[in-house]
Amino acid sequence: MTDAQVRVVFNRFRRPGVIEAPSRAPVRAFHRTLPGYAATPLVSRPALAVALGLGGLYVKYEAPRFGLGAFKGLGASWALHRLQTERSAPLGTVSAASAGNHGRAVAWAARLAGLPCVIFLPSGATPAQVDAIRGEGARVELVEGSYEDAVQHCARVSQAQGWQVISDVGYPGYLEIPPLVVEGYSTVFAEIDEQLAQAGWREPDAVLIPAGVGGILHAGVEHYRRRARPPRIIGVEPVAGDCLSASLQSDDGAPAVSAGNGKTTMSYLNCAEVSLSSWPAIRDGIDAMVGVDDAVAEQGMRLLFAAARGEISLEAGSSGASTTGALAGLAAGGVDPALRERLGLGPDRTVLVVCTQGAIDQAHFRRVVGSG
Repeated sequence: MTDAQVRVVFNRFRRPGVIEAPSRAPVRAFHRTLPGYAATPLVSRPALAVALGLGGLYVKYEAPRFGLGAFKGLGASWALHRLQTERSAPLGTVSAASAGNHGRAVAWAARLAGLPCVIFLPSGATPAQVDAIRGEGARVELVEGSYEDAVQHCARVSQAQGWQVISDVGYPGYLEIPPLVVEGYSTVFAEIDEQLAQAGWREPDAVLIPAGVGGILHAGVEHYRRRARPPRIIGVEPVAGDCLSASLQSDDGAPAVSAGNGKTTMSYLNCAEVSLSSWPAIRDGIDAMVGVDDAVAEQGMRLLFAAARGEISLEAGSSGASTTGALAGLAAGGVDPALRERLGLGPDRTVLVVCTQGAIDQAHFRRVVGSG
């Protein structure tokens, strides 16, 4: 553990060896058929790498994905495609609970498929989140309480109505669909491999991925643990919603509930419970979890936006920028050099951070970066 702003929990449950998994080439092939598909940018930030004491730094920037502002459309579209092609009965209304990004993605995928859609959001959702989902043609229902409350309410109503839930979080009685969503996220990492090869850049020694309930982290673990010499895989989450860190600290590696208070600007990562369908792969394959507070994530926003000459300025929300903030926090004075080494960080190491979303909340973005 470092200071109060950046907390590191190493994984004592990690299993050595290569993970076997099916090829995800069909997923990428499907995504190429979707309107608006294009690989999102992989950006090199050499000046920031030097400032953080690294040999190199790449940012996978998901804001342009399908015009949705985040990566989630990859999972929603693939899961819906699989359900439509593999089930004999046609689908009717689809539904999801969401902190915002996943709901919009499911609404978008349902619109493409010509299906009605209902999205359940926590009552604290912003008007911009609600409007974005309604803009995709879905009906929005606000649920009093937390994201987990919205998940439970969505499950009850959907079962009663006969709606198909498309969720990236696995919970008791709902464990088959979330892995399909995770398969969809594999395109992020397939693109990274392709982009590194095309640019002639070296493979990363460490990869930082935002956690949330664990879906994209699961996809990253599956992708990189297929290799004989994988990079360090590090998840990042808010200390206010630290369900994965709590699970790594449990006595037997069982899923645990976050001990945080749930108050954070990283709303898209603010999850009290890990996805039960993703947790086994994460527990077996991740190297460490890093918990960050809002100030650390917002520093990540500023670092991504303040590009050096010749570099690309990136607009990111605090959830997406949490990985860059965590990296900066681990480079701060007073951090044990041995801890950085154990995480695969150093002047001869190259690091990849996945920035899962853009500056969806523009008012918050402008307050943080001082651009208006």
